[in-house]
Amino acid sequence: MSRRSFSVVGAVVAALALSATAAQARHDRTVQATSAKKTLTVYLIPGISTDAFYITMHKGASAAAKKLGVNLIFQGAPNAFSAPTQIPYLTAAIARKPDAILIAPTDKTALIAPIQRAVSAGIPVATVDTFITKPIAFTNISSDNVAGGKNAAIALARAIGFKGTVAGVSVQPGISTTDQRQQGFEQQIKTYKNIHYVGTQYDNDDQTKAAQITSALLRRYPDLKGIFAMNVISGNGATNATKNAGKSGKVKLVEFDAEPQQVQALKSGTIDALIAQDPYSIGFQGVTLAAKWANNQRSGIKKHYGTGSAIITRANVNNANIKKFLYTK
Repeated sequence: MSRRSFSVVGAVVAALALSATAAQARHDRTVQATSAKKTLTVYLIPGISTDAFYITMHKGASAAAKKLGVNLIFQGAPNAFSAPTQIPYLTAAIARKPDAILIAPTDKTALIAPIQRAVSAGIPVATVDTFITKPIAFTNISSDNVAGGKNAAIALARAIGFKGTVAGVSVQPGISTTDQRQQGFEQQIKTYKNIHYVGTQYDNDDQTKAAQITSALLRRYPDLKGIFAMNVISGNGATNATKNAGKSGKVKLVEFDAEPQQVQALKSGTIDALIAQDPYSIGFQGVTLAAKWANNQRSGIKKHYGTGSAIITRANVNNANIKKFLYTK
């Protein structure tokens, strides 16, 4: 073999060696980058941590966190849906400087300043279920509560045969979700000319007070045909008072949410319809979007994402397509 042939072969071998070395270097850099990739920490701060709605949301959030390798921390007030009980949990989360916070604000104005503190500290915040009136959260994931209120009016009107006196029982003004449910309900119920709506009373998210309000309504309006309870606490109070008055099934009840106790009351005939949300999907989508935002994959993320809901009755409660709307403990 000539010297020239040896030179050519040597050059080829050298080139291959350089190529292999470069490929190995790229591989090493990729491995190092992957191993050095930070595990994201996301806080989920619910309205009430022991409530089946938020427990179900936590399950959806946990499923997304497991899929994406996110460290999810679920912390919130166990017994009260209020700004004073929620804000300390948000303050504690901010102090730990997580990569993102998901929160269900318990008041649409009182939570603005605390959430602003998180955003000002460089922590992205998404609101879930409820919202605040200042657009500082990078997104909101929630049900269409106006539509839910309208569906409640439709269900109640059907239950009472489109005539009679009806009332509402809710938490308190200032909560985004129940405000919207009341708005939608009132818009729709007023379209039925033979239905007399006597307004909504507020129980401050106290089941005992909701029962007292319902008992007073039953005494004041002997011809009362139906009640729309705008959250689970109001619903539990209305259900108990109606039962104690011996008017279960006679006074038609439509309630928001589908917690186990409500579903059982629906099946037994005490409640006539439930307007159920999809908290699992809210939690799953919330963590997914938080991870994208924290990883600077922000293109295309919208300011609001709506999730589905369902009108649940005794006729469809056992249907397979309704199962995802039933909350679990």
